[in-house]
Amino acid sequence: MREAFLQAVRRRALLADGAMGTQLIEAGLAQGESGDEWSLSQPERVRKIHAAYVAASSEVLVTNSFQASSLALARYGLSEKSYELNLRAARIARDCVGQAGFVLGDVGPFGGFLEPLGTTSRRDLEESFAIQVNGLLDGGADGIIIETMTSLEEIETAVAAIRRCRSGVPIVGSVTFDRVADGDFRTMTGVSVDDTVDFLVRLGTEVLGCNCGTGLHIGDYVQLVAAYRRLSDLPIMVQPNAGQPRLDRGHIVYDETPERMAGAIPGLIEAGASVVGGCCGTTPQHIALFRRQMEHVASASS
Repeated sequence: MREAFLQAVRRRALLADGAMGTQLIEAGLAQGESGDEWSLSQPERVRKIHAAYVAASSEVLVTNSFQASSLALARYGLSEKSYELNLRAARIARDCVGQAGFVLGDVGPFGGFLEPLGTTSRRDLEESFAIQVNGLLDGGADGIIIETMTSLEEIETAVAAIRRCRSGVPIVGSVTFDRVADGDFRTMTGVSVDDTVDFLVRLGTEVLGCNCGTGLHIGDYVQLVAAYRRLSDLPIMVQPNAGQPRLDRGHIVYDETPERMAGAIPGLIEAGASVVGGCCGTTPQHIALFRRQMEHVASASS
């Protein structure tokens, strides 16, 4: 019988994939174009990115659906394609990783603010997320990752949508933090790590996560994972950026090399990471070296 995602993540450290968005740009995605739509119009290019991560030993793939809720797709005039985009995104990832690996359906921020700060109601956002989640689950996702979130209310709404679609779906709640003046970590909306973890635990997310973040380096994620572990014994998923992006002769460059980031993998595992992957700027080369370090850690502890 195939091992379930939560069983696997509680038993051993899993290796996820790296960035999708920056890889799509490298593959030719134009500025202002929807990368999520490529699951329909350029499926082989999306498949090639997933396949490169699998070749680098990723066993968890995150779908190409970061901004594929109907509300997020509205800016591209693609709201009506939300279900189909997510269905295709999950199927492509599943085809690449096979039944031996795992697929996490990616749900990112919708790009606005909930009432009263914005004009979007929780009811409308939940409906938008539900359409997306149904597509991801029907496409074969093993669980859902709600990622790059800064609003706890938006996470709560996404969780409600997931549970409305199907009970028992594993949920990763992944939050984005920034360094603040006192050296601590806060979300863009000012929420502390302690309050974030407390909220996610009370919400019932099965896996705690942190990813992305402005100005963070790989060492910052070691500190974040350690803080998470101090507050909870739930599995932790971490997806660090390859540093802060900068422009170099018209190209976006990330300075955290595969070698430098891989050197911190033992620290992430020791701090308590259960799933290790990468966010913006990370590549299959990063993931391949992550695997090598994870194997060293496993052999040293056996």
